[in-house]
Amino acid sequence: MSIIRQINNTFAAPDLRNSATVVRLLIIVLGSLFFLPLISDSSLSYSAEIYHHSKWIFPVLLGILIKAYFVNIFVPSIKEAPYGVIITYLLNLSIFVVVDFVVLKTNGRALSQHFFLFNLFLLGLMYYEGSRRNGLAPSVSEARLSALTARIRPHFLFNSLNAAISLIRLRPYDAETLLENLANLFRAQLRDGSQSSTLGQEIEWAQEYIAIEQIRMGHMRVQVMWQHQAPDDAETPHLLLQPLLENAVFHGVESTHRPGMITVFTKLNKSSIYIRIENPYTPPESSENAKPHKGNSMALRNLKERLTLMYDNDAKIQSRQLDGIFRVDIRLPYRKKASDVNRLFG
Repeated sequence: MSIIRQINNTFAAPDLRNSATVVRLLIIVLGSLFFLPLISDSSLSYSAEIYHHSKWIFPVLLGILIKAYFVNIFVPSIKEAPYGVIITYLLNLSIFVVVDFVVLKTNGRALSQHFFLFNLFLLGLMYYEGSRRNGLAPSVSEARLSALTARIRPHFLFNSLNAAISLIRLRPYDAETLLENLANLFRAQLRDGSQSSTLGQEIEWAQEYIAIEQIRMGHMRVQVMWQHQAPDDAETPHLLLQPLLENAVFHGVESTHRPGMITVFTKLNKSSIYIRIENPYTPPESSENAKPHKGNSMALRNLKERLTLMYDNDAKIQSRQLDGIFRVDIRLPYRKKASDVNRLFG
């Protein structure tokens, strides 16, 4: 298993659901196609050499894209399986063999040349994808560490426990609800951060967090308007909403003595999920800010890097301040969360 783990860390299967990944793939293929004749010792002309390579490159590329489409529909978790990289490589290799050997019936010398070029290109592409993911891995680890420390802050934990203790005799139901929600939040925090979630699950965790804050600080102090109009089965990164709502409460409500309205809006537009979170914003230097908290962009930065790792350039996150409001806008590609089939691969 250590060899498999080392391969998975060095190489990675590109996620062809991301448009940016497909564009990069096409650019690399076209660039290689126009570059190959320059280093070839063939007697064919430049245009004839391009046509010669195009006959096998484009059918193989089309087969790989079609394979990726059906894999992403029926077994999308294959890339996260322990043997996912090897399985992906063998599937792509089988497509090459069928196209080059069976369909085109290439002779032995040309087949060996095509085989070398195909493996050089494919392994190079998977190595690049592995390097790109490894480059973002520290951000994911930092996000998981902050999830265990900063995201559920110690003062929030202690205040929640003290609130539960004070409610046990007078309002035992609220005390029980608070502790159950707190346990669910910690269970979610301790999950593997590399796992994806669903928008419905993220909404549920966010509502449990808000319920704790409303019991602790009062329903009139912490008010949330939910406008959830997106599919619950939409795939999202793990712990997408709760850290943002915790920042909204910490910086937008708890820093002042006034009630605060937080708005959470989700919708599906064509093939994208749009999420907007708004909370009151009082500048730290304002006299109305009773507990000035320094702005902390760590959660936003980590979330942006996790979105890049998961969706490449197909996802976007923006934050801005306007007229006493702090707004966070997120756009994700809509993908239905698939069943957990990676158990089939160990």
